[in-house]
Amino acid sequence: MVTLVAASFMLGMSEFVVVGILPDIARGLRVSEVTVGNLVAVFAFLYAPCTPLGAALSARFPRFGTHMALMAVFLAGNLLCAFAPTYPVLLVARLLIAAVSGTLVAVAMTYADDVTVPRFRTKFIAWVFSGFSIASVAGVPVGTWIADALGWRWSFHLIWVLVVALMGAMWVFLPHRASAPPQRIGFLRQFRLFFDRRIQLGVAAVVCGAAASYVFYTYLTPIMRDEVHVPERFLSLGLVVYGLACLWSNLHGGKLADRGRGVEPLARGARSI
Repeated sequence: MVTLVAASFMLGMSEFVVVGILPDIARGLRVSEVTVGNLVAVFAFLYAPCTPLGAALSARFPRFGTHMALMAVFLAGNLLCAFAPTYPVLLVARLLIAAVSGTLVAVAMTYADDVTVPRFRTKFIAWVFSGFSIASVAGVPVGTWIADALGWRWSFHLIWVLVVALMGAMWVFLPHRASAPPQRIGFLRQFRLFFDRRIQLGVAAVVCGAAASYVFYTYLTPIMRDEVHVPERFLSLGLVVYGLACLWSNLHGGKLADRGRGVEPLARGARSI
């Protein structure tokens, strides 16, 4: 499980590190901070449709091989970020990362039966998703500090080096074969999930929460610097506080789900699969 949490940490760090180093990228590539902030929006626009499509397609192939292949694409995207000479090249690199990040999370969830028992499955899911919050607590501030000390490209150099080490750990510790043969489900049939009102409510809650959070989080560094007038040496601390709040909410959500306080079944007549 530690390997899978580390994988989600790397996904989160790669996704969110732009937040901490946004002004540095803008200066380095000679574009506006708003233009660099659009990297987050474009990332999300591709991430959203690619996640369900990628999850549906990945179920048709061997799990471990698919997982490693997607990690290789993720590695290539971060390498391209580190060496991007212009903003358009950086944009292409971010799109490459966005195309596989959601599918990587979906594939990680399929290891639940291999690494935990059913009654701890919700905690497993909470911990995997907490990797993103841990990235906010530790990864983004560290990336910001490295950008201040060595330049913004070194933040991405750190990421791809850690991804190489993580892929080695995945090869050693993750099961190469599923504990049970995957159930073959038609590609289009998998999208019947979205006809379930509980799924619709869950997706709507995530969309609204992410929209409210990420719009603020994307420009958190400029907001603290220009509006709140926080000295630049304390910006990393502000990012840590925000990340700790996200981490607590993720883990507390897992505890609530274990206590049976998740989404209740809908009234009779609600559609289900």
